[in-house]
Amino acid sequence: MKTLSNFRAVYCSGFFIPDPAIISALSLLFEKVYLPNNIEFVKEFSKKYRIKLIATPKEEPASFDFPDFFTGKEEDPFEDLTREEQETARLYLDIGLNMVLRYAGLFPEVFESELFADSEPFEITLVKKGKPGKKNLYKGELKPFMLSMGDEETFPRLLSSGYVPVVGSVQPESVVTKQLDEISTKQLAALLGMKSVQMLFPQTKAVGPQVILEARERLSDHLPAFWSSMLKLTVNLKNMIRDCTTPKEVHFEAQEMVDTTIRPALIDLKNKMLKDKKNFFFKILSPVQKGLRLIAGNPILTQQQLLTSALLLGADVAMSTAENMRTIEALKEESGLTFLLEFEKIIKKSQKA
Repeated sequence: MKTLSNFRAVYCSGFFIPDPAIISALSLLFEKVYLPNNIEFVKEFSKKYRIKLIATPKEEPASFDFPDFFTGKEEDPFEDLTREEQETARLYLDIGLNMVLRYAGLFPEVFESELFADSEPFEITLVKKGKPGKKNLYKGELKPFMLSMGDEETFPRLLSSGYVPVVGSVQPESVVTKQLDEISTKQLAALLGMKSVQMLFPQTKAVGPQVILEARERLSDHLPAFWSSMLKLTVNLKNMIRDCTTPKEVHFEAQEMVDTTIRPALIDLKNKMLKDKKNFFFKILSPVQKGLRLIAGNPILTQQQLLTSALLLGADVAMSTAENMRTIEALKEESGLTFLLEFEKIIKKSQKA
């Protein structure tokens, strides 16, 4: 396969990725994605969140017996959790393993992990060799599911090797927060890139491994230009997140940039290339909304203050809109957004099949 880029990621929110859109985005944007097998992620998640199944899964959930589940560990690793937390931890393992099996086709082509030996969930053995012109018969067995405890070396090693830390919406912060204090340019570019890919289809819509692998191959030539566009936009994003104090606020600002800059540039390109009017339903958020929120948070006391603030706000909005339009036009002139256009074509084609 053609080289995608020199971007590799380490997913810093555990091995269970609840949103199929995130799986697709990670697989498309990065050459490799490391999924941690640290049991601390499961424990921290269980202390902070609860899993609610809104529908009965088609497949039976996987089950695990302790202590055989943990190689070389005699005690239950969840014994220090409350009963409710233990139930959440085991459900996390059930759903997490089902997710791994559902996307087994992406191991080890995309996902690398120490969850399984050699990053491959199945052990494939030849049962019967077929006669000339006939197929061989193989047997696939699930490899032992391995989790580690007290691992403090993997993340520093990967980050020092150039892996980009990617944080999901569900984040057990105490596990890796200390190593993510400074947000790098690559991190911001990755955040913009993932949100850009995710906007192309509903969060609940899954894309199969074969479609993802096909898209990786077909879009590989467009990916460097796309990363270049995202890296340029990080200059604007850094200004927007200057006063942010939490990862949630950073994610919000990144989404704002995607909605106000990348989305309209993409729509304009599509309208020119495809003349497809149905895409006008996309919302384009206006910088005016931010200004109005600022006014609401700072009550005006006098008529003079109101007039002065209105003038300043009007000038600020005009300037912001002009700058944003220049950015949109610049994006349209570049070839980076071709990546998103081509990906959408592949997704629509796969959904019709």
